[in-house]
Formats: sequence, structure tokens, C-alpha cells
Amino acid sequence: MYLSNTFLSALSLPLLLLSPAGWAAPLENDLDQTALGQPPQLHVQTEAVLDRPSTVEKPSPFSHLILPTHLRPTRYESTVLGRRLLALSKTGVLTTVFPENVTSERIPSDVAQTPIGLPEYIASCEEPSGNPTVLSLTISTSTLNAKAGSNVSLSLSWWDEYVHLTHHQPWSAANLPRLSLVGYLEEISQQEAKKKDIPSCFTRLHGDSVMWLPGKKWAAHEGLWTRIVVKEVYWIGGFGDRNYIGWFDPDEWHAVTTEEWQSVKLPGEK
Repeated sequence: MYLSNTFLSALSLPLLLLSPAGWAAPLENDLDQTALGQPPQLHVQTEAVLDRPSTVEKPSPFSHLILPTHLRPTRYESTVLGRRLLALSKTGVLTTVFPENVTSERIPSDVAQTPIGLPEYIASCEEPSGNPTVLSLTISTSTLNAKAGSNVSLSLSWWDEYVHLTHHQPWSAANLPRLSLVGYLEEISQQEAKKKDIPSCFTRLHGDSVMWLPGKKWAAHEGLWTRIVVKEVYWIGGFGDRNYIGWFDPDEWHAVTTEEWQSVKLPGEK
């Protein structure tokens, strides 16, 4: 076997060991001792400096960006903002869960007990209840799952509306508000819907919805008025160092007045 000159030269390099100061460092006087034919002497470290945990807490490089707690919105202040987000939202993602026993041939059996989220038209036509209004179609997946006993959740965000208002993308969409309303779907009778003028309220936001208004014989699909009865609300106001993140008090959610949410502004509003 032939060894290259490079490999032989590498064998004659001084012995390297890890030192406390960094990576490999030559032993003291290695060159002199090697030249004299003496084995290099190892210096024993008597104190485990490298293994000792630091007792000094290092400050976070972002500590100067974190707002004091008293400057962040409180839970109730965030609840009012959440009610404004709901009032100004026209669409949301409605999530339901397929039943355990899927009987329809149109639905794959392996989606049983699986959640599915689909965009829906919404409106706040029962102010100041905090329960959003939905025009549900009897053939829709969300309606069928709800009738089979599924609870529902409605996800809203301020992401698209921020771009619409400001005409530019946010520095970070993660720092904009969003929430999830958790509850169940409840049918609103035609008599109650007429008394509260829900059809007029809903079509003001969604003009095309006249094509499937409940009770109309010429409607493209059979529809019914429903409300999401809100039982819980989860809120992400933005980055946690300057916004409230967590569950709202349901009683506070339903107690917010129209005047309250009209008096606050969401990011990008003037």
C-alpha cells in the first residue's frame, strides 16, 4: 500500500485537543518535545468549567420590544375588538364534523368523525347578541353535519380586510387579529326571521343570496335561516407580547353593546 506525501505530512502535525477557548489547539511545547523524542505532556483540567451551568440569566434580544402588561389590551378590551371583527366580517370558515356512521353514497366512509371547514356567507343580523347569522342550504355539508349532531366553529380573520383597507400587505399577517367562535347551529323560524328583518339585513351584504332565500319557490336551493349560538370564543389578537391571546368570557362576549364595538378600531382602520 502506498501512502501519499500529503497523508505522511499530516501524520507529523502536532497533536490537537479541544481547549476551553474553542476548537482544536496545540498542546504547549508540543513541537519542542516532539523534536526531542519525548511524548507530549497533557495538562489536566482540575475544574469542570465547561460543565458548570451559567448562573447569570441572559436578557432576551427582543426584550425591548415586549410591551408591559398594563399596556396590552385586556381580555374585555379584546372581546370588544372581537365583536367588531364579527360585525365587519362577511364570510368565515364554518367547520363541522362528519357523523360516526356515514350513510350517504356520495360521502367517503373514511371521513367519518373528521372535521371539514368550508367558507360561508355570514352577517350580524341579530345585534347585539353576538350570534352570527347564516343562510344554510339544506343540501350543504355543513348543514347536514349539524343536523346529524355536530357542533360548529366559525373562524374569522382580519387579514383580507386589512389589505383591502390599506392597499398593501401587512408586515406580518400573524400580528393581525383572528378568532374562532365555537357553538352550535340553531334554526331561525320564518316568523322570527321576518320579525327581525333578517332577509333584508343579509341581502344588504350578500345581494346574490336572493337566489336561495328561504321560502321562495323559485330559489335555486332550499335554504333556512340559522344562527350560530356562540358558547366559547378563542382569540388571537396578534403577537402575544403586545396582544391578548386566549379564551374570552362567553358572558362578556354576549354583553358587548353595539356602541362599544363601534367605538373601537381594528388595525388599518382610520
